[in-house]
Amino acid sequence: MATLQALKQRHFKSTAVFDTDHHDDIANVKHAQPPSKVHSAFSSSNTIIRAWSAFVAFLALLCLITYQIHYTLPTPVHDLLNPASGQVQFSEANVRKVIRHLSEDIGYRVVGTAQELETKKYLVNELLQLKEDARIAGMKHQAGQRSASSSSSGSSGSDLALLPNFDMWVQVGDGSHRFDFMSKGKYTLSCLVSCFSLWGQKQMNMGSGK
Repeated sequence: MATLQALKQRHFKSTAVFDTDHHDDIANVKHAQPPSKVHSAFSSSNTIIRAWSAFVAFLALLCLITYQIHYTLPTPVHDLLNPASGQVQFSEANVRKVIRHLSEDIGYRVVGTAQELETKKYLVNELLQLKEDARIAGMKHQAGQRSASSSSSGSSGSDLALLPNFDMWVQVGDGSHRFDFMSKGKYTLSCLVSCFSLWGQKQMNMGSGK
């Protein structure tokens, strides 16, 4: 009996070990098998989708950067004098004020209408006012130089002296010119055209021999 039980236990252990080894072999075979065609196609599709997504994102970022560089405008300048250097600079705020008055307040400036005359008067008044400001600035600058002891007058005079000092001449005349358009010569005739001529006093004095 003892021998029979020992044989049964040995057979049971060998069977259990065989089952375990067989299960491990099956698992190893499953892992060792190459991926199926469906799995390979799915992995390849994911790789292609990721690559195209990265490429499209790169193109979108490149287009955004190009748009910003091409269409972004610099900050408009509002001050007539540069606060850093003290030099006269182009003021976009002043330009917008003049253009807004011409386009909105006066409106269409057709030749021979009241709007044309109003435009001429407005521009002449603006230029005369600028000329007067430049003359006053020059006088204050000279006064500041004579009274060098006053620091405030000297600083304000030096700032105001940077305004342009010029003369103005308004010319009204007729004229015509020819130009070619679509292989044909065109002639235009202009009547009572107003021309504003501005020049600095230094250039004027040099031209007149003074």
